[in-house]
Amino acid sequence: MGGLVRTLKDLTAFVEKEAAAEGPAAQAELQAQRDRFRIARELAMLRKAQGLTQAQLSARAGVPQSEISKIESGKANATGLTLFRMAHAMGHVFRLEPVGSAVAPTRPRRSVAGKKGRAVRKGAPRSRELEPA
Repeated sequence: MGGLVRTLKDLTAFVEKEAAAEGPAAQAELQAQRDRFRIARELAMLRKAQGLTQAQLSARAGVPQSEISKIESGKANATGLTLFRMAHAMGHVFRLEPVGSAVAPTRPRRSVAGKKGRAVRKGAPRSRELEPA
């Protein structure tokens, strides 16, 4: 690594610069890794917020506790079915969103009067990767 990397911010900047230099495929792979870690972090936070242990989630979801541990730590690339089972066991579902919607902060929609008194939606819909079922 050229230059001294002292902080996580420095490392992140270095990795992003390298991915940009390697081209679109490397940038897409970097984004896929970010998404995987984000989902793992959200699942772990949701499990903890519900006061569940990995063993309890395992029993509810039918997913081995060891796999849940690997997913939450980012050591495993979970299948869609496994992620669905985990989310569903905690009363949530996954939702697909257009690419780029997760990048920009979102705000709740609000209606304002448009031309001729019709209601017009403003702002992006509020979104979360996991939402209650």
